[in-house]
Amino acid sequence: MFIGSLVSDGFAWEQLRPSQLTSGSQIRKAFRSVVSTPRSWTVRVRANGKEVSLGAIVGSEGWILTKASQLEGQVTCELATAERHEAEIIGVDGKLDLALIKINAKNLPTVKWQSTSDPKVGQWLVTPGLSMSPVSVGVLSVARRAIKPQPGVLGVRIDDAEGGALVKQVMRESGAEEAGLKPGDVIMNVAGENIENARALSNFVEKFLPGDRVRVKVLRENEEITAIVILTDPQMLIYDRLREMQKKMGGALSRRKSGFTEVLQHDAVLRPEDCGGVIVNLNGQAIGLNIARAGRTKSFAIPADHVIPMIEKLKLKKYAPYNPVKDAKAQTVSTDMSS
Repeated sequence: MFIGSLVSDGFAWEQLRPSQLTSGSQIRKAFRSVVSTPRSWTVRVRANGKEVSLGAIVGSEGWILTKASQLEGQVTCELATAERHEAEIIGVDGKLDLALIKINAKNLPTVKWQSTSDPKVGQWLVTPGLSMSPVSVGVLSVARRAIKPQPGVLGVRIDDAEGGALVKQVMRESGAEEAGLKPGDVIMNVAGENIENARALSNFVEKFLPGDRVRVKVLRENEEITAIVILTDPQMLIYDRLREMQKKMGGALSRRKSGFTEVLQHDAVLRPEDCGGVIVNLNGQAIGLNIARAGRTKSFAIPADHVIPMIEKLKLKKYAPYNPVKDAKAQTVSTDMSS
């Protein structure tokens, strides 16, 4: 027995058996025709050999837009043709978490944007990858809205110490744990800023966003050690049960998922490393750039009319070349939450 065809905006999809509706791969397969062209201007971005994001070809001479906070080290791009190229990071816009990178290639297919109007709530949206089937399929959940910024945290419980802040506890799965900080360390300097006490540390770190990388100098058993810490979303440290439930039900969330002036919220399930590429309507036109997975069925895309103006600015290097490790010139984030 077959159910009726999926029909939307004049498109008819292959019929699916009821049993196929529980298979994500079968549902994505039904939308292959939508991404047949968009996949050609989608790339897979790797940093130090690890998949970190998708990207969108925005200029035929090798210009690619992607998610900035995922990038570090040696960056490479894989095209839908399976070609691989080393990439240079040209610059970033920290407010939108966008990065422009460049590969040595010519005559590449480029994104076709739809920026004159937003999709309607409930409209199908599709995320292309490199394969024939899309990465994900979903619908627009909420009309464009602002996402309030959250401060980043190191992921440590601290107390005052002579010459800095004493680490009393390192939180599980925090940036501090990943960087190797330990109880007993005394944090003396963060991002070039000398730390006098615990309060000074908290106040300074609040200037940064989750996903930012900061250089931390600590004193450990009379030895000075430097570590790069990726700041964590405070909510993911507070709600241990929520984090564990998220893993079981849908996987990890993006490190940077707040502080956007406007986003389109949709329910397509993305991995954090599947952000950075476009999301398209059923005509295969890019209506935005996926920027973060923020919940089990909550993902954000920067609308096309915010993305497009940034491309030429970044090409002209109006923004400084990207340095993933933040310094003391971080822009203060407006927030009512303490770190």
